[in-house]
Amino acid sequence: MAEPTGTAVADKVVEKLVDRILNFILNPVTVVRKCNENVENLKIEVEKLKHERESVESHIEEVGRRGRLIDHKVQTWLTKAEEFIKAAEEPVRVGDEFANKECFFRLCPNPIPRYKLSKEAEKNSQDIVQHLEVARGFGPPLLSHAPPRQQDVAGVVEGFEEFPSRMAVLKQIMEALRSPTINTIGLFGTSGVGKTMFVKMVKGKAKKDSLFTAVAIATMTKDRDLKSIQEDIARDLGLDKLPFSTDTAPQVADSIRNKLMEEKKFLVIFDNIEEPDINFEEFGIPSVSQMKQYMEKKNEEGSSGQDDILRKILLTSRDGDVLSRMKNEKVQKFKLPELEDGEAWHLFKKIVGSKVESSDFQPMAKEIVEKCLGLPVAIAAVGNALEGEDEKGWQTALIELRKPTLQGTSSVVYKPIELSYNYLQGDELMRTFILCSLLGNDSSINDLLKYGMGLNLFQKVKTVEETRTKVLTLVRRLKLSSLLVHGHSNMHFGMHDQIREVALSIASRDHGVFALVDEDEEKDWPEKKTMENLKWIYLSNVHPELTSNGLKCPLLTFFHLSKKGCSLAVPTDLFTGTEGLKVLCLTKIDFQSMPSQIPLIPTKLKTLLLDQCVFRVEALGAILGNLENLEVLSLAGCDIEELPKEVEKLTKLKLLDVSDCTKLKVIPRQVLARLSKLEELKMGNSFDQWDDVEGGNARIAELTELRMLTALEVCIPNFQETLFPENLERFKIFIGIVRRNFWEPRSDYSWDSNSWNSPFESSKIMKLKLEGASIKFDDSVKKLLKKTEDLSLEGLNGVENLVSGRLLPSHVFPMLEVLTLSNLQKMEKICHGLTGAAPFKVLSKITVVGCHQLKNLFSFSMARQLQLQEITVENCDNIAEIIDDVEEQGNGNDIVEESEGCKLGNKLRSLTLKDLPKLNSFFNGGNCSGFSLFNDKGDQLGFKFGLGSIAIQ
Repeated sequence: MAEPTGTAVADKVVEKLVDRILNFILNPVTVVRKCNENVENLKIEVEKLKHERESVESHIEEVGRRGRLIDHKVQTWLTKAEEFIKAAEEPVRVGDEFANKECFFRLCPNPIPRYKLSKEAEKNSQDIVQHLEVARGFGPPLLSHAPPRQQDVAGVVEGFEEFPSRMAVLKQIMEALRSPTINTIGLFGTSGVGKTMFVKMVKGKAKKDSLFTAVAIATMTKDRDLKSIQEDIARDLGLDKLPFSTDTAPQVADSIRNKLMEEKKFLVIFDNIEEPDINFEEFGIPSVSQMKQYMEKKNEEGSSGQDDILRKILLTSRDGDVLSRMKNEKVQKFKLPELEDGEAWHLFKKIVGSKVESSDFQPMAKEIVEKCLGLPVAIAAVGNALEGEDEKGWQTALIELRKPTLQGTSSVVYKPIELSYNYLQGDELMRTFILCSLLGNDSSINDLLKYGMGLNLFQKVKTVEETRTKVLTLVRRLKLSSLLVHGHSNMHFGMHDQIREVALSIASRDHGVFALVDEDEEKDWPEKKTMENLKWIYLSNVHPELTSNGLKCPLLTFFHLSKKGCSLAVPTDLFTGTEGLKVLCLTKIDFQSMPSQIPLIPTKLKTLLLDQCVFRVEALGAILGNLENLEVLSLAGCDIEELPKEVEKLTKLKLLDVSDCTKLKVIPRQVLARLSKLEELKMGNSFDQWDDVEGGNARIAELTELRMLTALEVCIPNFQETLFPENLERFKIFIGIVRRNFWEPRSDYSWDSNSWNSPFESSKIMKLKLEGASIKFDDSVKKLLKKTEDLSLEGLNGVENLVSGRLLPSHVFPMLEVLTLSNLQKMEKICHGLTGAAPFKVLSKITVVGCHQLKNLFSFSMARQLQLQEITVENCDNIAEIIDDVEEQGNGNDIVEESEGCKLGNKLRSLTLKDLPKLNSFFNGGNCSGFSLFNDKGDQLGFKFGLGSIAIQ
């Protein structure tokens, strides 16, 4: 081949040089020309990221309800996602401004800013694409894991900080709790100083130190009645199956009192008391003299003496004088002080990050912390608001904090809370926060869902299930902003009273809201001009002006009134001036004693809540007759015996709630079947007279005609030819013998209809109580079992092996996390004759009670495939060990190594073994001698693995 000439080489050099020069000149031009395109691409990627963020958050809410923790990688991903979304706001805003400016003779003005903008938008888009790719790797193992066993004091309550000022008070209170001469302890301090978190810390430490056999806490706010406070106490005492919907307050008090007397050593915490005249006996708290009388009686019967008594009450209040004036109780008081300067700075820095130490931020940070007055509620709210803000955002925040507080506002943290509210992202989140402030403390996610649907509060949702996901996501964001707190379950939320006070003030000032809560009993009724501009009205009691003048509010879309069980005399034209009303909530009202003429309700109504009301069926039918636009109807807890036939006219209804209607006996046939758009039907602890031919009642088969139904709560007394809709994604289904009265005689260890009152965490629950000797599950039930997360079985008299390929095949439980087996008298094995994969791949909790033919729970080969964290076995006569060393068929040659066997125990967090006369070991296979429960003398031995809770009797 001929060598290239000098000219040819020079030509190639020149060609490459020209290419580089052209690329250097044209590339920036291309970048500028693609500015609009890059900005539009960025908008698209931001929307994708927001959608993925909501999807991840919905998964977090789902696993959070089950008491599981989220992997830190997922939390980090969410934090970065927020940063990317925030970073995209400025280039998108500038890009929109450029897009609105016309070019002169097709020449692009300001090419340098456009070049920078184009490059920034392109870079942000690439970052988001990469971040979205990371989310695709989030499978179930990464999304959640079991919470670790609490090891230290600070870990007992999430968010508690061991500040010296706190630990000194904690030490004093723990000493008072141990003292036999102090019965009542009081903690006082400024609102927002952290009293609620502190007493939760006391509760956790008292349980950890085993000072008491029973510890309970209840929140004392004016908007809560006696029974709701009793429910808090009963729930903590393990009395969550009490029939709260039917029992009177004195009956519940008797149950609580009996429980506490049996325990003998107990602590009950009453948080946020405002008045000194509290009769603790009304709640079921026995007095010291009652406890002594009880113990004297026990002594006569040969029981232990009075030394075992430890009756303690812990109170919190803003006002120390209230504690001093308590009737019938001598209170030992302690003050919880505001955080010291160094402690406040540490808390703020922990929330915001190390950037507070930089020269740009530190001076502003110091002044911001000073404005929070050492109150954790203010520091947390402001810190979370400013966490992702730049220097300009901090400067703006400081300007707002320096402004004087509006006159008429008593809250000392008004400006910090208002600032946190102003930094919420989007009108949707802000309006949700305002609505949450109206609902008050320990409110239900379901109520927020019902109200929000009627108000069209939530964006980009089409179905009830999508709306619920959005609600959970918004509530989670408000909790992360420290504007909401956790309620008694994952389906409830609360709001600090200081934050609520500020929120209600903002609602009145900016959102056309008039709220009359119990604290505002003497609040003036709005003037006529103000009334004309009101959009939301929330009344926790009846104002005289309401019954005399009615409502003249043409802009009103939301009206709530709770009357606490009294009759209500209102004019029939009450709602005449509110034609645009979308949400109407009338709770605890006795309509039965009202005249035959009831108020006319606007026909555009979308949500109607009549919970815990008393009706004549004719009156209820008259209310519902003209509401053809209704999408949500809630009659939960109503005193009704029949569902009016007029319900069939509600053809746009998406959600129907008749749960806890314990007297409901009649639902006319085909009424439910005509609700073709129904997506959610809640009938727990309610109607169960299905297929009553003589009464013309609804048939269970009608449910299969509801093609859009995705959520169902229902109680069915028998199992014959039971069919269910195929699209169910959320369900609580009880099949079997139904008892209305919890106190009717029943065999031990069984469940009943009042289990609806239990705080279920799962969204897919099935409980079957079947007495027949021959049971056959049809296809619709097996399909539901594949989705079920929490399963309870009782009876099944003819079943010897639960999972054997005959009654239930091994592949039928892919999602099961909780399994309860009760009184299966002939069951010899849970699993029999299975090879390969275990049927319970994600099972974390198993309870076995009253199964007298059962000798063990699982074979070793089966058990090592499980993820069991909690095991409870009670009253099983033949249980010898929990895990059997005999391998399943096909695995007989496997050798059980000690290290491998001990891994079974490492997953456990709780083990309860009671009334098992033949039990001698947890697992005695191979060389795992550490699994023996007792020594030669019968004394209980410890395990090689650590457990958060262990009880062996």
